[in-house]
Amino acid sequence: MRPGRLDRIVYVPLPDAQTRRDIFNIQFRNTPVSPDVSLDLLVGRTEKYSGAEISAVVREAALLALQQDITVQQVTADHLHAALQVVRPRVPDSLLQTYRRYQQQSPAPF
Repeated sequence: MRPGRLDRIVYVPLPDAQTRRDIFNIQFRNTPVSPDVSLDLLVGRTEKYSGAEISAVVREAALLALQQDITVQQVTADHLHAALQVVRPRVPDSLLQTYRRYQQQSPAPF
């Protein structure tokens, strides 16, 4: 990398449970969900998902709902569970461990 650019590698971990809950809540602002949707269950089932993958789950669920019924008013738990089968986490455990080792070996920036 050339000086003056981003010359540090910064490890940003995958979102924890509270952050995943926040991401779902942000996504649900624009996607109406049925009262049968359990946010706790979704948070638990998305443990190794990135923020982008969680957003993709909600978008996929909305598309599945529209494919099922073009006049649908809400995304249901069934739509979200089906979307979780389509959108899978992409960061393998081996890569996460590599990032964690790198973070532990790197000096603090300040």
